Amino acid sequence: MSAETSFFSHPLLRVPLIAGAITGALAITYLLVLYGMDVQSVLYVRSMRPLDFGFYLIAMGTTLWYYRKYINRGMLHLWEGLTICYVINVVAALLTGWFIYLFISFVDADLFTRYIADLLTFQTSDKAAFVKQFSEEAFAAQIAKTKATQPAELIWDELLKKSLMTVFPALILSLIFRKQDYSIMNPG
Repeated sequence: MSAETSFFSHPLLRVPLIAGAITGALAITYLLVLYGMDVQSVLYVRSMRPLDFGFYLIAMGTTLWYYRKYINRGMLHLWEGLTICYVINVVAALLTGWFIYLFISFVDADLFTRYIADLLTFQTSDKAAFVKQFSEEAFAAQIAKTKATQPAELIWDELLKKSLMTVFPALILSLIFRKQDYSIMNPG
């Protein structure tokens, strides 16, 4: 085994990579089910789509439990838990983001058009609050930026949204499953 691939054989990386791939597959399946049910806005704007984050939470909790019980012999440091959660998040979000990009590029380009239209409707529905908070120029810039959005930007959008959604749950789950060996502090 070469030095490059031996890095991926470490359980701290291998286990969450597999869990992240499974989580991404579940999120993609959920997206396809919503698409098959003709949900108008399959992408993020005011839809059921953010519910796919439940797959992420279940995968994080299950993987932390599995890693602590079967790989680390009952111990789990906070940094290990956070690493596992963020690797799961990044892998699943990138898989889902790339799938969305490929889906709207090759299967249904109208889905992206509806997403942008729904996003513009959502942004203009709260124009007064946005202008009051920032300015008319900032609102116009935001609308122009939304109109100029390209399909490839959805990959990074998915990763950013899921990363922001992961911060607190990853910390909480890592703290719940954390168990350290304190016997080294009491040498007696």
